[in-house]
Amino acid sequence: MKRFWQWTVVLGTLLLAICGYQQVAHAENVGYTVNAVLPKNQDDSAATYFALRVKPKQQQKLSVVISNQTKSASKFKVSVNQAITNDNGVIDYSQSHPTLDQSLKVGIKDIFAKQSLPTVTVPGKKSKTVTVQLKMPAKKLNGMVLGGINVQKVTNADQKAKKGVNITNSFAYVIGVRLRESAVNVAPNMTLLSVKAGQSNSLNQVNTKLQNPEPGIMSNLKVKAKVTAQGSDKVILQNEKSNLAMAPNSSFNYALPFGNKNLKAGTYTLTLDATAQGGYKWHFVRNFTITDKQLNQLANKYNQPQQKSYFWWFVAGGAVIVLLLAIILYLLWRNRRDRNQED
Repeated sequence: MKRFWQWTVVLGTLLLAICGYQQVAHAENVGYTVNAVLPKNQDDSAATYFALRVKPKQQQKLSVVISNQTKSASKFKVSVNQAITNDNGVIDYSQSHPTLDQSLKVGIKDIFAKQSLPTVTVPGKKSKTVTVQLKMPAKKLNGMVLGGINVQKVTNADQKAKKGVNITNSFAYVIGVRLRESAVNVAPNMTLLSVKAGQSNSLNQVNTKLQNPEPGIMSNLKVKAKVTAQGSDKVILQNEKSNLAMAPNSSFNYALPFGNKNLKAGTYTLTLDATAQGGYKWHFVRNFTITDKQLNQLANKYNQPQQKSYFWWFVAGGAVIVLLLAIILYLLWRNRRDRNQED
């Protein structure tokens, strides 16, 4: 019997390993590193990213070192992305074509020459220095411009995508770039742009679009919000999040999920309080309306077929196989035991 359970454990472990191998391998086999070559006008010696003091009309080359840790040559695409705030309340440098906030006057892509963003080949077990060119506008810059140099390995899937094949997710290194012409920090601000019913991942929610219209970072942001029926003190929805941040001149949707609540058409009141590092505080009260038409649109979106994930089907299938093998082994063991007893 002991041998039977040993075989069962071994078979179960093998099946789980097969189910989980692909994700683990993808995470571990990055195969390269990227480091910044910090210039003399770096104004933060503790930073490992580019935190630069610049001047109007200044032109400068920034260099990063790409180290290929694999045995074969690899191609890498270099791009510069604008820092935005994603809907998780995190400053995001990874999006190559983000929706920019209307308050952004000078962005990172206005400063870096497009022709200086190369695709380079690095031999196996070698390093290569890549240089990109920036040119500051003639008009004096107020506050900061924030972005990142994005270095992404070009995979076979990426190249096939150009021929109409789906692209797969891949890892990228980002080296931050912060450009300032003055040591004076511009105070962040918050405005409430809109409140409306929406949806994310087929889940209904109230979206409150918060904006930082100033060229300064908002850090250690805490938001507390609630929704009541207009004229009522009874809280229908509420949410609180902390340790958020906002990029300069950016906006994001702070969501209050419906959860198990079914909001009816009507007029509601949002009350939202926010605090940020530096003693900044904001308070908003805004009425908004949810119509029958909006609820029907949300219901239609919810009923649309969603792309399915088959991971748990594989896990369940593996569990069934383990169980069947266990039963077969048990029957074989019992049959042998009965024969030995007869002898």
